[in-house]
Parts: sequence; C-alpha cells; structure tokens
Amino acid sequence: MKKKSQYNLFVHSEVKVKLLGTYLRRYFNIMSNTPFVSEVHYFDMFSGPGIYEDGGQGSPMIILRELKEAHFSSKSRNGDLSSRYHCVFNDIKEEKIGLLEKNIKESKVHYPEIGTIDYSTKNYKDLCPEVVAKLKELPRNEKAFIFIDPYGYKDVRFSEIRDLLSNKKSEVLLFLPTHFMFRFSENGTPESLYNFVNDIVPENKWPKSETGLDFVENLKLAFQENLGSDFFVDSFIISRDKNQFFCLFFFTSHIYGFDRMLDAKWEIDAEDGRGWKFNAGSSDLFSQILSPNTSKFEHALREYLQQKRSNRDLYVFTLKQGHLPRHCGQILKKWQDDGILVATLPNGNPARKSAFYISWDSYKNNQELKVHFSLK
Repeated sequence: MKKKSQYNLFVHSEVKVKLLGTYLRRYFNIMSNTPFVSEVHYFDMFSGPGIYEDGGQGSPMIILRELKEAHFSSKSRNGDLSSRYHCVFNDIKEEKIGLLEKNIKESKVHYPEIGTIDYSTKNYKDLCPEVVAKLKELPRNEKAFIFIDPYGYKDVRFSEIRDLLSNKKSEVLLFLPTHFMFRFSENGTPESLYNFVNDIVPENKWPKSETGLDFVENLKLAFQENLGSDFFVDSFIISRDKNQFFCLFFFTSHIYGFDRMLDAKWEIDAEDGRGWKFNAGSSDLFSQILSPNTSKFEHALREYLQQKRSNRDLYVFTLKQGHLPRHCGQILKKWQDDGILVATLPNGNPARKSAFYISWDSYKNNQELKVHFSLK
C-alpha cells in the first residue's frame, strides 16, 4: 500500500521544497557567476516523481527551474562562461524515476547546455558511499550540494552526513521527521532511534528533551559538536499542527553558504528566521509581512560587546546567533544614535558614523580589521 506522502505534496513538504528552492536560487546564482567554480554537482538522494498526483511540484522540478533561471541570467551577463551543472536524481522506486524522467522532458525545464542529468534507482545505503567517493575526487574548482529527504529516518546516519562533508566542497540539506522521533523517544527508545542517536553521541550523554523543540535543538547542538568548529549547522523548523515539528538541518563548512541559508530562512520567516508555522486562515504560505524579532539577539550582542570586538568578529557572531548582518547593523545604529556605542578604527580614531563593515564582502576582502566595537 502506497503512502499518501509519497504521492501527494503535503503542506509541510511544500514548505520544505520552498526553503530548498529559495536557498539554491542564491547558491546557483553564486556558482554561475564566479570564475573559481566550473562544475557543480547536485545529488537528490530521494527525488520522487517531480510532480505529484495532486499537482504539487517536488524538489527536482523546483531545482531545475531555479537552475535554468540562474544559467540563462548568468549567460546574458557573462556569455558562455557559466558553470556547468550535473544533477543526479535517485529514488529506489523505479516507477517514480520513470515518472520523473517523463515529467522533466515534458516540462522542458532542462537544456543540454546547462549540464547533465543522471537517473538512478539505487538504495540510499548503496548510493551514499559512491557519492562520498566521488566527492573526495572533486578538483578544487568543483562544488557539490546534496539533498536528503528520506522516507522516514531508519536508514540515515549522521556518520554519512559527516562523510559527505569531509572534502569541505559540499553542502548538505537533511530533512528529519523530528516529531515522530521525539514522540518515540518519550515512550522508550526504539531500535531505529537508538541507532540514529548513538551514531552522533553515546546514548548516556543524550540530553532529555522536554518538548519537540528541545529535541530539535538537542539534535542541532549534537550535530555541531560532532562536526567541530570548522562547520556550521543550522535548522529550519516546520510546524504542521500543534506540537508537531519537522525539521530541515543544513550543514556547510563555508561561512558564506551559512550566510545565504540564513537569508533564505528570513525570507520565509520574516519575524524570527526560524521556521514556518501552519496558518489555516492564510491562502499564501509565505504572504505575511512582519518585522524581525531581534530582542534576544540584541541582549546577546550587548553581552558580547562587553569586550572590544572587530567587525569580522561581529559578522561571525551574528550568523551564529541565527541573524543577518542587517539586523546587527540596525542595532548598532540605534546604539550609536543613543551614544553608547564606541566604534574606532585600528589606529584609535573614531570610525565614520554607520560604517560598520559587517558583511561577507568585508569579512572576505579585508585582511586587516576595519573597525572595533564596544559599549560604554
């Protein structure tokens, strides 16, 4: 008997694909316009049919549309210098891959000049080590992105995510049904959950989760601790019903990739940049216009600036707090207007007003620190 979720695109799945598309729009545009990347590899490990029985569009269709847009936008600016993209769509069910190939062909969302598409019907457990081996052989000018949206979680292990990231040229987006994982953890730990958690941290060190949100946060912290400081881990929570939390986890070793994912999250959740909550009264999943909630971040920033910090320090701190450079800039501007912010140049002279240099470009391009900040 087929599961409805595998043949229909439910609301929480639509949100999941929305975040994927919103991020990869940024990712593809960056990759298509940099002279340092010639090839990009995209792996969709559980792709599905692309178009579902209810008409909903899955990850392959969303991705190919974003890729097509990025390619031709880049071509209009840069001629034929755009990067080439190689997509691998995999699903163990042959009927889904057959439908996907048919849907892609009929939708005309892919052109040979963009790159290649390979279709696969391998078991995830067999495909994953093959992808890891391929990633380890990538030359310096090639990058990869892996999307893992499994049917459940019993076959997925964190050690596989770590292996996929080990070359530091790839990023991973992983969907987990954290609501079901937390629910099972409350009633004794089934073997599948035990195996998943024990692959990250010994069970006796796993903290107790009082709520579903606690469970998500504990997972995120465990992922981060396991990977270490060279990597960034982020989460995007999807709340379908009361106390039903599903989650996307994003992994990267590149701070700018982390920056762009946060930007995608804030585009969808303009209030908290944290996730998405079902609103039965809204016909548009992403129509709300809200002001960013920066009160907790402002408190954390105030504590952080009890010591002198550089603009580079503030850029990293802001991202790790789940906020964007513009949020930091708004708070610093307010403090500057209130006369409590001290901003000085490396030579000790006062910095120009509102010149904070908290951005990726400043972080990347300035070998010497531009401004130091503290609070009176």
